[in-house]
Amino acid sequence: MRTLVGRGSASMLRFAAFAVCFAFLCFVGWPVLAANSSAWTWKVLVVPPDEGWESAAGESIRRVLLWRQTEISESGEGILGRDLEFVLLPPTDEDSILGYSLPMDVRTVAVLSFASYNVDRRLTALAAGSGVPLLLAGGENVPFFEKGRLLPYVFALDLYRDYRAAAFVAYGKKTLRPESRLGVMGARFTLNEEREAKICHDLLLAAGFKPMPYWADASVSDTFSMVEQEIKEASDGALISYVGGMATKEMWRGVMGRQSPYRIWYGGAPDKSFLSFRGVLFVDQNAFLDGRGGFDALRRDLWSQRAVSLSDKVAAGRANALVFWLTEAIKTLPKATENIPKGVLFSKLEDVTGIPFGDQTLDADARTHRPKRRRAFVFEVRNRGFSLLDTVETDGQPYADY
Repeated sequence: MRTLVGRGSASMLRFAAFAVCFAFLCFVGWPVLAANSSAWTWKVLVVPPDEGWESAAGESIRRVLLWRQTEISESGEGILGRDLEFVLLPPTDEDSILGYSLPMDVRTVAVLSFASYNVDRRLTALAAGSGVPLLLAGGENVPFFEKGRLLPYVFALDLYRDYRAAAFVAYGKKTLRPESRLGVMGARFTLNEEREAKICHDLLLAAGFKPMPYWADASVSDTFSMVEQEIKEASDGALISYVGGMATKEMWRGVMGRQSPYRIWYGGAPDKSFLSFRGVLFVDQNAFLDGRGGFDALRRDLWSQRAVSLSDKVAAGRANALVFWLTEAIKTLPKATENIPKGVLFSKLEDVTGIPFGDQTLDADARTHRPKRRRAFVFEVRNRGFSLLDTVETDGQPYADY
């Protein structure tokens, strides 16, 4: 009995020693492991829509990001042997962005933004000099050029706003005869309209049309009088307007008052204030994406793989596209990379092809840091609504300083 008791006591002592060591490792060693885990994780900062992460768009974006983050982690290899962590930042707006700072550190490899134009414009300034790329989910109205030079670190899914000129020309080639009467009216001394009118005029000339240019001072109220004689003498044609919404509506009233077959094509973004102006024609890259963008497949994939629903499939599609764009660029880095050297991703992002965007496949353009081509929807005002007429494949425009 004495021997058995001795052996039992020794066993108990060994067990007690093991328990103490295990407790010590759990208590002291785990934080060390957690700290070291940063060695195989890169961070991507994510700016939400202005309405925040609880909005339909914000929740759908968050679910796609979590899905892709989990896929990368579960793949075994990750991306170059590392995980990606999407860090969800608090929402901001036009006012609060003024005091905003991006919480970057050595593990931060990119910033994704799903915010509005006013926020994105400020983020573009905040990201300057960081060496970290900023990828915008929209960006149609955010210029990437300063003093004629392309900003190397900013990228976007939307074509810049001057794409409408190319879309009008593409639609004109499909629907008009080369000898058709075409006028292009632009407003002098404006931030965007004068430049876009000149781009449209030059693209029409290159396509074989003979457009007539008209130039108005933005302060002139009687815009229609400039083209009244042309409208009288022409049997039909189109007038492409880059003079702002109010002046365009004034011209529409003049054309309708003359009962002219001339059509007004508006070079600005569509808005509901035009719903009483029957027949005005627009082109837009985003207007019909919810119903005709082909994002239902993404919704089905997320439901079948994770049993997760999406209430805003277009926002989810933008998130999916940005993650693909970024991860494909990272995959081309040297495998020995521990911390991505500042600025090295810029050139890699310029070369990514095959970016999924609904039923479109986008290729990055090194000249613009936007897609080379995107689909634009052509529609007109009919029955106090926007009625789709056609779609055209539209090239992004390289910067032109007129």
